[in-house]
Formats: sequence, C-alpha cells, structure tokens
Amino acid sequence: MPGKITALSRSSAIQGGGWITRPRLIALFWLAAVITVVVLARTGPVGWDSRGYWKTIQSVRQGSDPYAGVESAHQAFLQRFAATGTGAHPPFVYACSPYPPMTLPLLRVLAMFPGWVLGVFYVAALAGGVLLQLWAGFQMADKDERRWLALMLPAMAFFPGLVTDDVILSGNVAYVLYGLILAAAVPGWKRGNWSWYYLAVLTAAAFKAPHLSLLAFPVLMDRRQWFPSGIAASSGVLMFAAQSWFWPGMFREWLSNTQLMFDRGRDFGFGPVGMLGKALWSQGLPYSSATSTLGVVFAVVVGIFLLFLAHRVRQWNLPPETWAPVALVGTLLLNPRLMKYDLAAITIPMLLMGARALRLALGWPTGETPGDEAADSGQKSSERELILLGAACLLIPNVITVAGPPWSPVECPVLLAVFAMGVWSLDRFRVELQPET
Repeated sequence: MPGKITALSRSSAIQGGGWITRPRLIALFWLAAVITVVVLARTGPVGWDSRGYWKTIQSVRQGSDPYAGVESAHQAFLQRFAATGTGAHPPFVYACSPYPPMTLPLLRVLAMFPGWVLGVFYVAALAGGVLLQLWAGFQMADKDERRWLALMLPAMAFFPGLVTDDVILSGNVAYVLYGLILAAAVPGWKRGNWSWYYLAVLTAAAFKAPHLSLLAFPVLMDRRQWFPSGIAASSGVLMFAAQSWFWPGMFREWLSNTQLMFDRGRDFGFGPVGMLGKALWSQGLPYSSATSTLGVVFAVVVGIFLLFLAHRVRQWNLPPETWAPVALVGTLLLNPRLMKYDLAAITIPMLLMGARALRLALGWPTGETPGDEAADSGQKSSERELILLGAACLLIPNVITVAGPPWSPVECPVLLAVFAMGVWSLDRFRVELQPET
C-alpha cells in the first residue's frame, strides 16, 4: 500500500509540475518538423512543381499556349542530368504533366488574383493537405497504437513510403488532392458515407486521371458500393474523354507531350510497372508494350486478390481499422505510375501495417492495458521493445538509400514487403480476435 501511494504521488508530481509532459513533447516534435521544412526550403531546392504551376498561370494570363516549349525544356533537363547526375529534379512542364486541358479554366480563374495571394493560399492548402493525410492515417490506428503514433506523425512527412525524401518541398498539388480524398474516406469506412469521397476522387481525376483507380477503395470496404463506385468511374471516364471534343487540338498535343515525359524524362514512377519501364528505358530498349502488359496483368491480379481478401475480411468480421490500411495500400498498387507524393499518402497506413505485423510475429498481445500493475509494466516494456525494433526496421532502407543506391530501387521492395506483411497480419488478427475459429 505505501508503495502504491508513493508511485501515485510521483505520477501526480510529474503530471502537475513536470515540464516535459506528453502534449508538450508532441508540440516540440511538431515545432521541430516545421523548423526542418523551413531550413530545407532555405538551403536547398524547393517548389520545383509549384513553380511550373505559376509559370502556367502566367502563360494563361498572357493568352499563351501552356502546352508549348516541351521539347526545349526536356532537352535542357537532359543536359543538366548528364552534368549533375541523379540529384537533378526533372522539369515541370504543364503539357508533360498528368494535368489535362480540362484544368485550364481553373487556371484562368486563378490568373485573376495577385501572385502573393495565390502564394499564401497555395502554401496554406499544401500544409492543410499534409495535415489531412496524417490525420486520416491516424484514424486507422487503435487506442494503443495512437500513443506512439502521435509522437511519430510530425516526422512521417519526411519519409514518403517510409523512405526519406524531400518531395514534400516540391509543392505538388497531389498533397492537396490526397488530403481531400483521404479525409473524405474516413466517414466512408467508418460510417458508410462515401458521397464526399466520390466527389473528391472525381475532382482529383480532373487533374490526374489515374486517381480514378482510388474508386476501388469503397468497394473493398463496403460491398454495397459497387454501383455508386461504378457510376463515379463512368463519370470520370466520360469527363476525361469529353476533352477531345471541347479542346481537340490541346488534347492531342497533351497526349503527344505526355508520351515525351516517358521517352525523355524517364518519369515512370516507383511501382513495379514503373521500375520495369525505367529498367528498359535505361538499357535503350522499347518499353511501351512491356509496361502496358505488366500494368494490365498486375492490376487484374492485385484487384482479384484484393476482392478475395475483402470477402474473407467480411467473413472473419475484422474491425475496419484492421482492414483499411491494407485495402488503401492495395488500391494504390493499382496505379501503374506511383510517384513519391502518391506514396506519401500511404505512409501512415504502411507504418501501421509494418508495426502490426512485427507485433503479431513476435506474439505480443494487444488490447487495453489491464489494471494490474505488473501487467501494466509488462505492456509498456513490450511497447518499448516494439518501438525499438520498428525503428531498426525503418532505419535499414533509409541507411541503404543514403549510403548506397538512389531512392527508387529501395522504395519498390519496401512497398511490396509492407503490403505482404499487411496481408499476412490479417489472418493473424483473425486468430487473435477469434481464437475459437
């Protein structure tokens, strides 16, 4: 009894008079993250994508064609790449981006505002997009996981796909789009309200058509979403095809210039299909047929596999928080051109999948901490061991990236390995939550 009173008094003293409390520690981590972004922005390249948006807005304001100058821009990049190596960022040319002519009316509206207003608004939108992505990922964690995940959230913005990179400084609009999509997905998989999610995906697809693959996520989470998801997908396809009627010349020019993005910019992405295309391109071999075939086959296989998993998850009656990270990462695998900012959107789900797989593999239990003091101490000890082991696993690919090959050969194996760990953990969760089956 005296020991318990002493421990209680010590705990009260720490909570009441100690300076380093948990909320303050979290606030310090967020402050450190903001300072890091500012320092990186002041000392290195920044906004290589957002500068492209600004140049396009100026071009639209002057009445020029934003789908011009592609050849010269890429030729200049190839010369810089030959001189500086892999550290050079490819040029952002609006015509060579995934942004089709249907986005030009929005740019004409934005061109009516002063530059400083657009700059302030866009920086705020980017920050909001990053925060929404982190918030949506945090919703997939259970009560125990949130204790350590809250401390890691500020750092995860610098580890897209769990491998360190400075893509957060690019200013790519994908951060805003994914922020809206993932925030709208939360009421979808939690309460079955997917209306805002479909609107967010269609809005994002106006900028980047591959975002339509995200319409598979509601189907995986709720089998009643087949019809509304199909309607949304049809609307997205019609919206994309209508450009050839409204802007026939620009649409043909955009398609032609987009091909140049692969032919000369080697901008294939970092998924399995992208890695094949990049390997063939670097050897001077034709890549179009091989990547197209692999893209279709890979998407079909992964799609069927995800539908099978969704069926089993419903049979096992697993919590949606258990299935949502795996379903979301699997959905993004359907995109043949996964870029770093795409992987940034699934960093938290990947982290949760890896942590859960490690915990299950080591046989550590989950659930609320019992009232017994010894059990409470053992639970905290297991958590510390799990955090240390997880940190070591996270450190390995990042050390390889910093000390060895560039980012791309490391990220694809990490992505596939974490997805496999997430799939394996589903069956282990079934055994843990329903031992009688």
